[in-house]
Amino acid sequence: MTRSESHRAIAEKAARLTRERIAPRAAQYDTAASNPVESWRDLWREGFLGSGIPSAYGGLGLDMPTYVDVIRAFARGCASTAMTLHMHSTVMRFIDVLGTEPQKQRYFAEVTRHGKLFGSWGSEPAVSLSRTFLMETTIRSEGDGYVIDGVKYFCTMALGASYYMVWCALDGGADMAKSLVLALVPAESSGIATEGKWDTLGMRATFSPSVTLSGVRVARDTTLGDPGSAIQIGVVESFALGYAAIYLGIAESALGFAIDHAKTRVVRPDNVPVAMDPTVQRHIGELSARLDSARLVLVDGAERWGRADATDRALLANKAKYLATEVGLKVTTDVIQVIGGRGAYRDFPAERAFRDVRTCTLMPPTVDRMLEALGRSALGVESAMFNIAGSGPPA
Repeated sequence: MTRSESHRAIAEKAARLTRERIAPRAAQYDTAASNPVESWRDLWREGFLGSGIPSAYGGLGLDMPTYVDVIRAFARGCASTAMTLHMHSTVMRFIDVLGTEPQKQRYFAEVTRHGKLFGSWGSEPAVSLSRTFLMETTIRSEGDGYVIDGVKYFCTMALGASYYMVWCALDGGADMAKSLVLALVPAESSGIATEGKWDTLGMRATFSPSVTLSGVRVARDTTLGDPGSAIQIGVVESFALGYAAIYLGIAESALGFAIDHAKTRVVRPDNVPVAMDPTVQRHIGELSARLDSARLVLVDGAERWGRADATDRALLANKAKYLATEVGLKVTTDVIQVIGGRGAYRDFPAERAFRDVRTCTLMPPTVDRMLEALGRSALGVESAMFNIAGSGPPA
C-alpha cells in the first residue's frame, strides 16, 4: 500500500468511527461535562491511541499529514474527544523524542496493550503563556526520586488519564531553557488534589479542572530528557498544529449541518428549500471559501513538518492556528445566523460547535502572540512560538 493509500484508509477509518460511534455520544458528554470514556475505549480498540507511537512499538506511527486529517475527522463528531486524543498523542511524541529506551518500552506498552491515556498539565494560575513560557510548579530531588509542588489550571483529562505529564521548574529555576522538566506522574500518586469544578461554555467533555500537587513523589525514571530539552526539540509546536486541525474539524461539521439544513428546510410561501435563497448561497459560499483557505495552510504546514526545524515548525503552526482560529470563529458564528433561531437550540449540533470553538480557541498561543511571531518572521527577526523565561527579551 502506498503512503497516499495508507493515509486515505486511516482517515476514512477515523471518519467512519466518528460517524458511527463517537458523534452519537458527543451531546451526552457535553451535557454531563464528563470525560468521554467510551469514546476513548473505541479509540484504543481501533488503534488510534497509538497515533503518536512509532510502529516499531505497536503504534500507528502516523506522519503529520495523516495525523491532522485523523484529528480533524474526530473533531467533526466530538471536539472534546479530538482534543483529548491530541493531548495524549503529543505526550507520546515527547516520549518518542526524549524518552530512554526503557521508558519507551514501558509507556508505549501501557497505551497499546492496556488503553492507558496520558494528559499534559502545563497551564498555571499566575503565568500567562500568551507572553512568557514560565513554570512555577517546582520539582526537586529528594532521596531516590523527586518531589513536585504546585498548582495547575485547565488539567485536561483529570480523573480520566492514567498519567499526567506535569511541566515543572527544577528547583524553582526561572530560566526555562535550563530548568524545565517534564515528569510523567501516575494518576494514583498521593498528593494530587483535583478541584471538581468544570462548568464551562464549551469543550465540556475535556474535564479540565484545577489541580494542586502537594509533595507528590515520583521516581527518577519518570522525567523525560535533560532539563530544558523539551522546548528545543520541535515537539511543543505540534500542540498548535493539532489545535488548528480541531478548530477546522468543528467548523467543517457546523458548515456541513448548515448545508444539509438549507437543502431540506422548505419555507412558505415559495415552498422551495432555503438553499435557493441567494443570500444563503452567498453566506455558504463565503464560509466554504474561508474554510478551504485555512485547510490549505494546515495541510501545507503538515506536509512540511517533517523537514522543518523547531523555528520553522513554530512558524508553520502559528500560521495554521491563527487562520483556523479566525475561520473557525467566523464559520460557527455565521452558521447559526444562516440557520436562524433554531441554530441556538441545544439539540442542534451548530450550537455546540459554536461553544466549543469559542472556548478552545483560547488555548495558547493567543492571536496576538501568533501575529507577533508571524510579523517577526516576515521582518526577518527570529522568533519562537513562545517567549521563553530566562532567555532574555526579544531582539
